Amino acid sequence: MSSESNLAVDTDENHTENITRNDFLTEWEAIEDPKTQPLHCREVNEIGFDELEKKVLGQDPTFVKAFVKSLYAGDSYIVKKAFPEEFMLDLKEKVHQYWSQQPSTFHKMLEGCPDFHRIIDEESTKKYAIKMGKHSCYFYPWNDDPLNLFPTVWKRWRIFKFLGGFPIDAYEKNTPKDGIVDRIQVVRYPPKIGYLEKHSDPYQSQRVILSGFMSKRGVDYQGGGFYLIDKNKNKFFPEDIIDTGDIGICYATVNHGVDPVDIHKSPDWSAKDGRWFLSMYSNMSDEVGNRETLHAVK
Repeated sequence: MSSESNLAVDTDENHTENITRNDFLTEWEAIEDPKTQPLHCREVNEIGFDELEKKVLGQDPTFVKAFVKSLYAGDSYIVKKAFPEEFMLDLKEKVHQYWSQQPSTFHKMLEGCPDFHRIIDEESTKKYAIKMGKHSCYFYPWNDDPLNLFPTVWKRWRIFKFLGGFPIDAYEKNTPKDGIVDRIQVVRYPPKIGYLEKHSDPYQSQRVILSGFMSKRGVDYQGGGFYLIDKNKNKFFPEDIIDTGDIGICYATVNHGVDPVDIHKSPDWSAKDGRWFLSMYSNMSDEVGNRETLHAVK
């Protein structure tokens, strides 16, 4: 089944029309303090997306309090079967075709910013707040959505926005002049040279960070991949329990990164191998002075 077919049958609303309060916000405001935000992962748990969606929208007080407390203690969750595997595989093909039809470019998140893709290599990474090696494709909701991504992605993303204490449709209609904007990023980490330096993310506009997994270790690549920093300041790789279509979540300040995969292979920026993932983040745009962004952890 193509992603277009998946999108056609998978764009139902989350039945959120009658949600007028967000009990998660109350819990976040009660517990959150820049002095106590988690830096290290305590443990990694698994939960099905359908189960999590039902619990989040149900807002049972016991669940709300317990889940916020868990995330703020540094727990990470692998949310199983969040996207159909076919959707992710087809997205990989479509993005590879998309960037083969136009050159690598760069555009700041300013009013009117187009969709674009960029190869971030050893030279261009010097322009970023953290070091990385990757090929990224950026999509914004004010453009024409060439791959018809936003309806399917927002259906999942809304659950985690709400879990983070934000309105369920926060930022969806924003453009850069509004300060915070939604951005979908599809990323390929090529073998040997693809990586993301250890870092933490800004929590002000998105408390719960999301990694949509488009590849599986042991099938699409060997070794390396996504890691979290544990309480002993060591790297912990949850890759063995990750399947294509899962989403990984944790509180934004928990330290994490991506190690190179397939270090024995020769890298090729034009190929499709390596590790792929789908990023969903509400960013402060470049219209904001002194905007909050991710920062490296030494």
